[in-house]
Amino acid sequence: MRKLKGVLTGLVLVTFISAVFAKSAVEPVTVVLSEANRWGTDATFADGVYGTDGSVTFTAMYKYGGGGYTFNINGKAGINLKDYSTLEIEFDYETGAWEKPSVMPKFGVKYWGAGATFYNGGQALDWIDAESPKGTVKKSISLKGKSGKALRIGIVSNSWQWEGNGDGSNTGDDTVIIKVKSIKFVP
Repeated sequence: MRKLKGVLTGLVLVTFISAVFAKSAVEPVTVVLSEANRWGTDATFADGVYGTDGSVTFTAMYKYGGGGYTFNINGKAGINLKDYSTLEIEFDYETGAWEKPSVMPKFGVKYWGAGATFYNGGQALDWIDAESPKGTVKKSISLKGKSGKALRIGIVSNSWQWEGNGDGSNTGDDTVIIKVKSIKFVP
């Protein structure tokens, strides 16, 4: 009987230690691109259009600073970036009115934590340079070394980078139409 108690106590102890030190299984998180899950929208030409395929399309304008759409991650719960290895994104883009065809738009993939606003507190995960006036971007972004709580994610177009040198010489109505197809965090 005494031996049985010792074995059971040992099993309970091993189970407890394993539970404390075991990595919890983290599932992939696909960001829902819907009006109900939208966190913020700034500096866009008009309201976004939500597709039946789960996408959102919006127009960013140079004179409004570019802009973009941002969505809550995992509902409003957010995620801890250290639990994920990769962010997979896919979006289409097309320039509309475009004053300088030799200068292509640039896009930022950014996340926001608590207390941040669209223009203040967002952290860039990557900057993507367009190579043509129209295209599709499908990219995996490494999250290695990233940590902290990410509550929101978005793809933005930053007009101050459209010029390349930031000289401010573009005063036109440049537009870029962005169709965000998917945003997914992978453990």
